[in-house]
Amino acid sequence: MLTTVSCDKDYLDVGVYGTPEVDAFYKTPTDAEQGLTAAYSPMREMYARENFLASTACTLLFGDIGTDDLLKGGASSDDGPQLFGKENYSLITSNTAVEAIWKVNYKGVLYANLVLNKVPNIVFTDVNRKKEILAEAHFLRAYYYYYLVTTFGGVPLLDKPLENGEYNVARATIEATYTFIENDLKIAISDLPSRFTKPTSFLGHADKGAALGLMMRISLYQNKMDQVKTYGEQLFALPYVLADYSILFRQEGEWNTGSIFEINMSSNASNLGTQMPNMMSPRSKGGIGFGQIQSDLRNEFEPNDPRFTASFYNVTGGYGTEWYNRKYAWAPYSNYSKPTTGGNGNSGNNIRLIRLADAYLMYAESIYSTNAPTAVQYVNKVRTRARGTALPTVVPDLPPTLSGQALLDAIYHERRVEFAGEGLRFQDLIRTGRAKTILASLGFVENKNEVMPIPQTQIDLSNKILSQNNY
Repeated sequence: MLTTVSCDKDYLDVGVYGTPEVDAFYKTPTDAEQGLTAAYSPMREMYARENFLASTACTLLFGDIGTDDLLKGGASSDDGPQLFGKENYSLITSNTAVEAIWKVNYKGVLYANLVLNKVPNIVFTDVNRKKEILAEAHFLRAYYYYYLVTTFGGVPLLDKPLENGEYNVARATIEATYTFIENDLKIAISDLPSRFTKPTSFLGHADKGAALGLMMRISLYQNKMDQVKTYGEQLFALPYVLADYSILFRQEGEWNTGSIFEINMSSNASNLGTQMPNMMSPRSKGGIGFGQIQSDLRNEFEPNDPRFTASFYNVTGGYGTEWYNRKYAWAPYSNYSKPTTGGNGNSGNNIRLIRLADAYLMYAESIYSTNAPTAVQYVNKVRTRARGTALPTVVPDLPPTLSGQALLDAIYHERRVEFAGEGLRFQDLIRTGRAKTILASLGFVENKNEVMPIPQTQIDLSNKILSQNNY
């Protein structure tokens, strides 16, 4: 998209070798839209067929492997060594999954910076759309840095495309990295419309709700509970409504009323689909069998909780736990048929990144110590929706008098079962200080394994300006 191709008789007149094609781009509003589309592509690539290593490194697999939720799985203990290093906390600085996280997300930062650097100089007839494009780019840059900071801690902060001689940038502190993300999200929140004011063709673009939801999450990860509360109340002013849990991850559940942000996937072209069903399906059913569900997570569910069967399925006869993630599954375990285009890893199942239930439970956690009755109400919104039409004894409401540590534990429980297999468990344990206890038996080492190693290749490329984590 950022290059031009000539098919006439002058095709050999290619100009000076190395001349950046971007100089001939970003001239029109159409260029701006295409540049913005490019800025979204690394977000999709982390879960997509086109980049196998990146898709093994995504939050849905690499993120929670090594916790009490997911087992690496595969064909044997040594299948997927890049994931095995995460499972037993033996990561090395040449781990290919870790390097993929760095490369893909910094590509996203570059593409977002190109939009933010070039689009202000383009003349638009529709000035509101220009404002939206820039706000979307701010959201995207914030998202990529959110991925980087939760993986590596403080990282180099780039607010523009770098020129020759500028490439070696030292790491910022984790605090400065979060501040950078917050500043981008504040612009996005201010300037983005709500998807509820847009046609369905807008779905897949970041909107105000997505920016508010991501701001809640990065505030939670910093223990800034007042911010979680403030931005949550702004989000709840938008017309989101919890949807039936059984359809959330089905085709008809894409962009449901409780979906705050998703990555659009498509199976009608070779590189536009997600790899996740292929990664997570049993090997006996044509998949790879990664990310199997641990018994500890299955045992966390209350009796008859409908979310259990909506989240998991069992196929015997394979290596590992033999329990698999139904949220990203092919037929007959979902209504997503195996693809006919692009190979086995090309499912059209959207990746759900932020849901209303997440916002409700983040909000409840932010106020549990100051306004316990309201916190209970928000947890019960999630529990009431979870039981659906079942009797009130199924996933019963929390008592209105619940408070203190018992309420906090109930919120932790609800997060674990509500988001089972969605890639939030590891970060929830890190931010709440529970990882050192819960994950110690799995090999987790405090003050080391909270983050991943910086890829040694990147340290070498920086002429050693980048400093390594405790690896």
